[in-house]
Amino acid sequence: MNKLTRTLALLAALAMTATAFVGCGEDKDSSSTAATTAAEESSEKATTAAEESSEEATTAAEESSEESSEESSDSDATAATKLGAVSMPDTGDTLTVLCWTDTDLKAMFPIVEAAYPDMAGKIAYQNVGSNGTEAMEQYLTYFSSGSDVDLYVCDADWVLSYENNDEYSAPLEGVGITEDMYSDAYGYTVAMGKDTKGVLKGASWQAAAGGYCYRTDLAEQYLGVTSPKDMQAKVADWDTFWATAAEVYTASGNKTAMADTLAGVWRAYSAGNRTSAWVQNGTITADNAKACLGDFISMAKTNYDAGYITTVDQWTDDWYAIGQSDGAMANATMGYFFPSWSLAAGGQLESSEGGEGGSTYGLYAITQGPTGWFWGGSWLCVHPNCDNGTFAGQFIKAMTVDDATMKEYCESHSDFVNNKSVMKEVVADGSHTNPLFKDGQDQFSVLYDSADAITLDGIATQYDGTINTKLQDAVTAYCKGDLADEEACYNEFLDTVAAAISDITVE
Repeated sequence: MNKLTRTLALLAALAMTATAFVGCGEDKDSSSTAATTAAEESSEKATTAAEESSEEATTAAEESSEESSEESSDSDATAATKLGAVSMPDTGDTLTVLCWTDTDLKAMFPIVEAAYPDMAGKIAYQNVGSNGTEAMEQYLTYFSSGSDVDLYVCDADWVLSYENNDEYSAPLEGVGITEDMYSDAYGYTVAMGKDTKGVLKGASWQAAAGGYCYRTDLAEQYLGVTSPKDMQAKVADWDTFWATAAEVYTASGNKTAMADTLAGVWRAYSAGNRTSAWVQNGTITADNAKACLGDFISMAKTNYDAGYITTVDQWTDDWYAIGQSDGAMANATMGYFFPSWSLAAGGQLESSEGGEGGSTYGLYAITQGPTGWFWGGSWLCVHPNCDNGTFAGQFIKAMTVDDATMKEYCESHSDFVNNKSVMKEVVADGSHTNPLFKDGQDQFSVLYDSADAITLDGIATQYDGTINTKLQDAVTAYCKGDLADEEACYNEFLDTVAAAISDITVE
């Protein structure tokens, strides 16, 4: 194709802020008095010597006891990470947490309040936006209003754009959270929690490994498959996945697609296959864009036309209906590409008829699918105007650092938490079951190895959310016949990215 160069002006640099830290010390005073008379001096010599000896012995014993107590305290501090020094103010009455949904937060609040009783009744949820993409813009409006904000949740697609702006985010160190606390976290979550200067500004409570969730009743009917192990063999790689899709489509009378959406396929394909960042040194080059895309455009078009991918869009009512209903759109898909958070309580798998009492409740199972992959995740960020520094630090610590509280959240909410020790313990225990799955299958045992393999070294950028959206729009238009060919799809993708992101060069 012809290389297109689209260069737009660089916007003004981000404002920089600095955080001041205050230290304090404590002084100790001592005094002593002595009075004797010449007449008493001789007679009291022995008594005084005895008393001094007794006092020295007592002092030595007390010092030894204090040293032992200090050593014990130091040992306790090592065993349980303590909140570091907090430099942000504690002048507010309520810890205000912003997000576009309280699905996860409402499960966190009672856990945090139980761990930190001083926070009981003092945490407030503020809804901002109806979905993650909308919240990205709505946060800015909320911030500019001057309304109270301490913590806010960011999605993986755009968390870096907030962390890289000092007007929107403050270093976590200001609320007593330091990077050394995350030695047991999944590495990619820590990498995505840092700005371009290496400052930790976000902390994630979850690792978002994904899998292929399929209908066990349809798998048995169309493929004769009766176990997740056998199903994994039918979806082991992309070639095998699409070959199985052909079987399903034929056996269902051309009614049931293998994949839920084009966007779902892209999430699994890109996170499992892409090895370089879209934007490098402020530029998207034609060669690198093609490397990031791989054969996705042609793969999507071929399998969409064949009926192996449904025609619905992600995040619509139809998206849920095609696999979780008993109505006109029932059984339109064999399964979904879902990340760990879609399988948690209140997640996408129990939407529509997938929840308790619904027609597909308990009919799903999960396999790793054609590739190890992840989708998204959520990070807690601190706003520079936070006026509840200690509460903010305690909240972040409870949900992203501490084993006990993170395990409680994992088990009560069925979310894959960002703590390797906790997840290893949960998987080894083997007691977790998810009622959304047939026979209460434990999704953690499937996702555990995938989560450990997730890496974003040099791949994630603050522009990924916009780029992913524009790519999906272009591919959808191509698959629906609105663009003539793959070349037109590719050009449409680059053109719309260049128009949407003004501070990069698209070639």
